[in-house]
Amino acid sequence: MPIEKESIAMRRRPDTGVGTPIASLIDVVFLLIIFFVVTAAIEKDVVDETIKLAQAKHVPAVEEKELNTVTINVTKNGTVNIALQTMSLNTLTSILRATRERSGNSVPIIIRSDGQTYYRDVDKVMEAVGNANLYRVKLSAEVTGK
Repeated sequence: MPIEKESIAMRRRPDTGVGTPIASLIDVVFLLIIFFVVTAAIEKDVVDETIKLAQAKHVPAVEEKELNTVTINVTKNGTVNIALQTMSLNTLTSILRATRERSGNSVPIIIRSDGQTYYRDVDKVMEAVGNANLYRVKLSAEVTGK
C-alpha cells in the first residue's frame, strides 16, 4: 500500500501575526492609576493642615515614614484627632490598644501638635500612648535651622 505524499505533508496555517493585547494593558494601567490616587488621598487625610508645627532649630530632619505609623494631631486648643476624626483621650487610648493588639507594641506613633498648643495637652496624648503600652513616639516639628 503506497502512502500518498499529500497526506503526510502538514498543511500550513495562514500567518495571523503575533501581537500584544492592548485592551488588557489599558485596564491594568487604569487600575494602577486608581490605586495611586486613592493611596495619595488617604495619606493626605492623615495630616491636619490647620496645625502649624513648632520650630526645631537643633534637630536633624527625618524624612522617612515607616509603615503602620499612627499620626495623632493635637490642635492649639487641645483637640485630638486621627485622620481628621476628633476624639476624646479615652477613645484615643482604646484605638491605640486595638492597634497594639493587631500590630504589636512597636507601632510608630507621630504626635503633630501646633506650636501654640500647651504642653499639658501634648502630655495627655503621650500619657494615652503610654497607657496603650506603645513606646515608639516621635514629636513632629518643622526644621528651621541647620
